[in-house]
Amino acid sequence: MEKANLTVLLETDPQALDYYLALPSDIRGKISRDPEGIGTFADLRERAGQAARGL
Repeated sequence: MEKANLTVLLETDPQALDYYLALPSDIRGKISRDPEGIGTFADLRERAGQAARGL
């Protein structure tokens, strides 16, 4: 089974891509530095929240 990855999610889920592109660039940068484990839109939203809080 393929590992969950942000790149795969963004290539296959237009809603996730729109959300990701709407995030501030610093939040996108934090997320993209550790893209593993983001396999669903919910995962992306959670990781964005963590990045915004500095976790």
